[in-house]
Amino acid sequence: MPQTANGLFPVADTDRHSKGRQKMHGLALYTKRVWETCRSFDTSLCKGPQPDSERLALDIAPALAAIRTLDLEVIRNGQCPADRQRYLDLQDTDPQGRVVRGLVLPRNADVHLPAALDVHPEIALGDVCWRVVPVWQPYTSLPHIIRTSTGTKPSSHAAYRDAVGGHRVVETLLEAFAFFQRCDPSLARREPGTGALSYFPLAGPMVALSDYERRHPDHLNRREMAARALQLAQNGPPAGPGREIQYRLTVNGTVLYYGYTGPQPTMWDFTEPGQQIVRDIQAGYPYSVVDAAGARHTVTVGADGQLHADGQMLEHCSLRNKPMWLTGLTVTDPEDGLWYWDQRRRDELPALRTELGL
Repeated sequence: MPQTANGLFPVADTDRHSKGRQKMHGLALYTKRVWETCRSFDTSLCKGPQPDSERLALDIAPALAAIRTLDLEVIRNGQCPADRQRYLDLQDTDPQGRVVRGLVLPRNADVHLPAALDVHPEIALGDVCWRVVPVWQPYTSLPHIIRTSTGTKPSSHAAYRDAVGGHRVVETLLEAFAFFQRCDPSLARREPGTGALSYFPLAGPMVALSDYERRHPDHLNRREMAARALQLAQNGPPAGPGREIQYRLTVNGTVLYYGYTGPQPTMWDFTEPGQQIVRDIQAGYPYSVVDAAGARHTVTVGADGQLHADGQMLEHCSLRNKPMWLTGLTVTDPEDGLWYWDQRRRDELPALRTELGL
């Protein structure tokens, strides 16, 4: 959606603009507070204090209230009737606008319903530290009284289901902030001299090199980052000196090859479709395969564009039976770009962030 110098929906009314400035300041502060609460829990995998979901809910509630005020009283009601409808139309299709509309549901539940606002506190297991990552409950897991509430419009129920439920809380707060910033950039508080947004980026070490945590409203969200990571991962060869194929899998009707990248002791596993292996080999990256007899063969791409192992088509090559631990393996969909980047470019997510200017 193109943006004018004054934003998509500038707020002309002086009083509403002043209130919008205050609420945007509050939203930034509340988002930072939720983030810091997540970092303050002393958590471990098997023992120790567990994250307090009630404490998280108490920190999230004022952020939801600020979002609702910005959405309804500042932006929407600050427009003429024609622009007000245009604003509502935008929220029907804009991903960030749908997040704002979906957050109306937990806000209304927190204010108007007896059911307590609740989130699911996941524990992120990282290379560097542990962190609690609050996630909105899927719509089907919300209390019955919230799902059947007629006090919130059906469009907000639908937006929660599609754009909020199952997503990280901090991510949705940053999406809402970014949406209002697009509506009227003058609402956000900025640092004198630099023009940088106050309170961002959110501070602290990354949990894991292979994961992505959004820290700034101007940064890519996880969906956008995953799509970009997928594209970049497919366009370049994997890391490591080479790959060895050991097993053939069929997952959801798709033939995939499973094996290991790199030499011992730092080797890591991969799961790859044949088409990508063709592209990798054509880019100069070496693959080999170990057949059922334990013999190792170089994998090449023939003139027919198919994979071959010493003259035999790879798909016809007899490979060892899958081990029991691999039976029933659920292979993550390559559409999960961050996972896919990790299996191809292990420990290189910082380079991806740098390339994307994050």
